[in-house]
Amino acid sequence: MRAVVLQSNYLPWKGYFDLIASADVFVIYDSVQYTKNDWRNRNRLMTRNGPVWITVPVVTAGRFGQKIRETEISDRAALTRHWKTITQTYGSLSGFADHAGELFEAFNLASNKTHLHDVNVILLQALLDVLRVETEIIDDLRFSFDSDDPTSRLVQICTELGVSSYLTGPAGTNYLDLDQFRLAEIAVEVLEYDHYNEYPQLGSGRFDHAVSIVDLLAHTGADGARRELRGRTHRAC
Repeated sequence: MRAVVLQSNYLPWKGYFDLIASADVFVIYDSVQYTKNDWRNRNRLMTRNGPVWITVPVVTAGRFGQKIRETEISDRAALTRHWKTITQTYGSLSGFADHAGELFEAFNLASNKTHLHDVNVILLQALLDVLRVETEIIDDLRFSFDSDDPTSRLVQICTELGVSSYLTGPAGTNYLDLDQFRLAEIAVEVLEYDHYNEYPQLGSGRFDHAVSIVDLLAHTGADGARRELRGRTHRAC
């Protein structure tokens, strides 16, 4: 059994979905501090004129320690504008058209929510359904954490779930205390991001992998996008 623990992101990139698809259980880790200028409330699309940001405006008010799940949306109409941008960008591509109805329903539902966490989870679940990823999803509210130490919390999650392996992205080992995982007899595995294929992307510049998975889905369809989630990993400890 393998677990991945991630903060919710807004319309994440393919690597995020690769992590989820490569695990048996995915814990949405939103009881941690909201970080500004991060992927929590924004992402990028590749248009014919180059990359553009789509951002969900949120209320922060300079609060230290504001959790992701506590973060409120300040302009819910932004989701309607984002959907318009997405359809204008990808509407002519068959991969997008095949699932536009499902995604529109998710955006419509999300636009009625007041908190970023709920928006992210609704859109994430819709995309997982399109990609036919059936990894079990758990909210971190299920856990009563014994420590504020980041690694101790992850070890606790893995221990309580009874998994034998924790999966992270390439940068994950930069902040993990691997000794804690060794003592708990939990393997740490790292997902590689260097194997993704390029495809005929919109825009006239260099191919850009760091865009929302909506870009991949629109160009390759659900089957093509699913094939990119290969789960190539190596053992860190």
